[in-house]
This record gives sequence, C-alpha cells and structure tokens, in this order.
Amino acid sequence: MEKSIKKYIRNLGIISGVLLLLSVVMYLTLLKPWFNYVFPFVILYFFLISSLQHYRLLKTAKDNPRSFNTNYMAWFGIKLFSHLSFVIFFVLLNRAQALSFVLFFGFCYVVYTAYDVVCLSNTLRS
Repeated sequence: MEKSIKKYIRNLGIISGVLLLLSVVMYLTLLKPWFNYVFPFVILYFFLISSLQHYRLLKTAKDNPRSFNTNYMAWFGIKLFSHLSFVIFFVLLNRAQALSFVLFFGFCYVVYTAYDVVCLSNTLRS
C-alpha cells in the first residue's frame, strides 16, 4: 500500500505540474484577459484534497474492505461539498472573474476526478 500511495502522489504531482505549466502558458499568452492569480492555488487545492482522499480510501480498503463503499461515498460527498463551497466563496468575492474561475475549476475537477477513479480502480483490482 505504501508503494501505491507514493506512486499516486508522484503521478499526481506530475499532473499538477503539467496543468500548472499549461495554464500559465495559456493564460499569459492566448487567454491573458481571463487569467487569475488564484489558478495555481486551485491546482494545489486539488492536489491536497485528492492526496488525502486517496490515502484514506486505501487505508480503509486495507483495514476494513467491507466499509469501503460507505467511506467512498462519504468522501465523495465531502469532496463535492468542499468544492462547491470553494467555488461559491470565490464567486461571491470576485464576480468579475467568476466565469474564468468556474471554467478552470471545472476543468481541473474533471482531470483530477478521472485520475482518481482510474488509480483507485487499478489499485483495488491488484
């Protein structure tokens, strides 16, 4: 399990670095009017939330496999609530850049969620 978590965090770091690099290049060249200095923190936020969730779910799967489904759904709900709270908080504070933030946040959500699901299913199968 320890090796799996290290591999997951390493790959998650690579994905985060690529997203950060691509977003900086895109937003400082083609999409300059829509750039927001919060974007790197969105990537850090997703990195931290995904790492914590993956660690706790793997620990639960190892300790008590029968409660894995319950814990997965609980983590999904907590994550969804925290994401929604984060978006609403930012949009209320900065309405001028709300659209670009929501689009970037949604893109990051899709990327990180897809990676989470693939890694979790591969890890639990083996």
